[in-house]
Amino acid sequence: MQLDLNLLHLAYLIGGIGILVEWRAYCLPDGVAFRRWSAAGAVLWAAQYLLLDAWTAGLTMASTALRTLLSSRLQKGVHKHWTAASFVALFSGLTACSWQGPVSLLPAFAVINTTLALFYLNNRRMRIALLASSLAWISNDCIWEAWPALVAETVAMGLNLRTISKLLAR
Repeated sequence: MQLDLNLLHLAYLIGGIGILVEWRAYCLPDGVAFRRWSAAGAVLWAAQYLLLDAWTAGLTMASTALRTLLSSRLQKGVHKHWTAASFVALFSGLTACSWQGPVSLLPAFAVINTTLALFYLNNRRMRIALLASSLAWISNDCIWEAWPALVAETVAMGLNLRTISKLLAR
């Protein structure tokens, strides 16, 4: 019992640090730095979910981390397109396997939109596209009454808006 409680606390601590790391990512004006910090946050969330035995969420977040890192490394060529298409297919497959009705379209849209934005848009446009992903996550969080996730995503969206305004001022 004590070990379970300690693992639960460890999982939530790791998840909380993941949120702070993700918020840091949204504050960074550089697209490559954003991707590195965002991927680090996704790795921490993957660890949190795996500690909680939430394997689908853990593997999804690990895939998200890999996607985010690869998007900064693959700038041109056929490998970029195949990699982006592979992640779109992966996230579409995960949606199909975990379908819970039309509400499942919100996270599906969010991860697919983010994938396409990371691979195909410059830093400023990518961040603007990520606002749509944030709205989808916020809507999903409201539907599922996932209040901590709603607060985390709302703060991330606000930080992203602040960074976008700084990028537009340049």
